This record gives sequence, structure tokens and C-alpha cells, in this order.
Amino acid sequence: MNNDEIENLLKQRIVFIKMDTEKIWQEGEWTNEARQIIEGLRKYPDTSKIILILRHSQRDEPTALEGAQKMRLTPQGHAIAKKFGEKLPSNRPIKIYHSIIWRCEETAKDIHDGFKSVSGESELKGKLLPLASIGIYDKEFYMNMFNNGNVMDSFYRWVVEYYDPHKWTPFIEYCQSAAQIILDQAKKTPENGLYIFVTHDFNLMAFRLGWFGLPPKKWVKFLGGFAFTVETEQTLLLDYGALNTIAFPHWWKKP
Repeated sequence: MNNDEIENLLKQRIVFIKMDTEKIWQEGEWTNEARQIIEGLRKYPDTSKIILILRHSQRDEPTALEGAQKMRLTPQGHAIAKKFGEKLPSNRPIKIYHSIIWRCEETAKDIHDGFKSVSGESELKGKLLPLASIGIYDKEFYMNMFNNGNVMDSFYRWVVEYYDPHKWTPFIEYCQSAAQIILDQAKKTPENGLYIFVTHDFNLMAFRLGWFGLPPKKWVKFLGGFAFTVETEQTLLLDYGALNTIAFPHWWKKP
């Protein structure tokens, strides 16, 4: 095969990948929550400052929790994360924080690159601890609980402070601390800015319940999540495609 034939083959492959990515974005079952977020973000007033809490893009399914810590994005996960960035509202400057886990960093970078590719103004800010940690101090306790039990049972036991607080930070304490750290970062954005925090399913469910009193409806899909505006007394919450006004909890530190 000569150089021209190789070049033509590579061009055909690139076209195929682009077509496949567009089809997955438009029709994929696992991308429907990501599409809802993109559609919902366009409904916000142009002057709104928005926080988006987002699960990382697609990874393979792990056989054990310890292995999950090291898993990276699939090729499809990379492509769809970049597509997500391309679809974000281009009139909003964005800043992106992420968990220390590789797949969240990869997701953040792909979103950043996608948004920049359509001339969006984006800043990749880096790692933020509450987006990875859920406040468990004892690694052996953590591994045993998640590998040998039902994850949702563990989640609700955490909520009701079933566990020793010396092993696992109480649920409300964790949620309040994470909220203040995230809000402190969001203060630095322009009034019409979009602040994206790339995290994990468990953290995301905790924030949704701990901040707004909304129990998990179902497991969060890749690139699923929720968004809300930074206001003084109440917020416009984007949740599963619906945009609703909801009050902040009494402890919420006002911007």
C-alpha cells in the first residue's frame, strides 16, 4: 500500500469515527442524560451564573472496586465528552474542575478541547478533592463495604449516620463542606459563566440529596448530572431535563 492509499484510508476512518460519534450522541441510550443537560442549559437566562455537577464520561465496567479507581475512558467516552464540549452554549465562558481520578481528568480535558474547537472560552482549572473523596478515612472499611454489599444500602446508611464517624465523615458534614468549597470557586466566574465540576456517580447522588433533598431516582449515567444557578435565596435547578425553582437549604452560604 502506497502513501496515497494509506492517506485515503485514514481519511475514510476519520469520517467514519465522526459519523459514529454523531449517531451515538443523537441516538445512544447512555448519552440521553448528557443531551438533556445540553438542552436544559440553553433554557437559562443569558445572565445566569451556572454550576454543573457532572459525572465522567464512559468507562468499561470494573470487576472490583479497586480496579475501578484506575480505569480510564473508553475511545467512545473520549469522543462523546469532546462532543459534549462542542454542544455547550458558546456564549458562556466555562471553567472546569475535576476529581483526581484519571477518567474525570480525561473527561474535563475532552470537554475543554471540544469547547475550544468551536471557539468557546474555556479554562481547565484542575483537581478538587471533594469531587473524588466521599470522606472515608479507613481504606479497608471502604473496600469491604463497596465490594461485599449493596451500594445503595451503603449510601442510605451513610445518610442516616449509621457508620462510625471516625471511619466515614457524616453525610451532612460532607455535603456542607463540599458545597462551600464549590461555591467559593464559583464566585470567581463571570456573571454569565458556567462552572463544571466533573465527579463520580456516588458523589453526585450525595450532592443532589444533601443540597436539595432529592433522593436518587435512578443510577446516574455517564455524563449525567444536574445544574443550578448561583443566587441569593433560591435557584433554578436543572434535573433530569426539567428546570424548576427550588429553595436553598438554611445552611447554604449565600454568594
